[in-house]
Amino acid sequence: MQPEVHPDLAKMSFLVGRWEGVGVAGYSDLEEFQFGQEVEFTHAGGPVLAYRSRVWRLTADGGLGEPWTSESGYWRARPADPDADPAAPPVHTEVLISHPEGYTEVYVGTVFASRIELSTDAVLRTETGDQVAAGHRLYGLIGDDRATLGYAWDMAARGQDLRSFMSAQLKRVDG
Repeated sequence: MQPEVHPDLAKMSFLVGRWEGVGVAGYSDLEEFQFGQEVEFTHAGGPVLAYRSRVWRLTADGGLGEPWTSESGYWRARPADPDADPAAPPVHTEVLISHPEGYTEVYVGTVFASRIELSTDAVLRTETGDQVAAGHRLYGLIGDDRATLGYAWDMAARGQDLRSFMSAQLKRVDG
């Protein structure tokens, strides 16, 4: 039995669980293709969500094919700063995501109802890692049943400005 979600995570608690679905990926140097994905958000009682995502290319018949990528990390609740400039946009979450392609993204973002918008604060790369410079992600519950998690990920990489990279619609299967 999972412990209750930490109070600082209350606004992000809609993410907790396992999600599965399909999406589309493509970039300036990557031909568009469909993929299957599994995403899981878990918690252990503290003000942090653990995050894991796995992606497979879909076969011609719609089944899961070869693994394409994965990512993992942590979503941290960030309490409001009482000394912050009131004109500055609020930051409610900090997200760290690592990729086997040799880079880690640090995002800051806002949480509003069942929607989270993230922009990169920093990207760290290994010497041979993908040349990713920035990212923007949007996550939110969609549909009348609110059991679908939609997301869109824009990326700036390999000398390109921010442009669409991946998007998917995932159904809750656990949690």
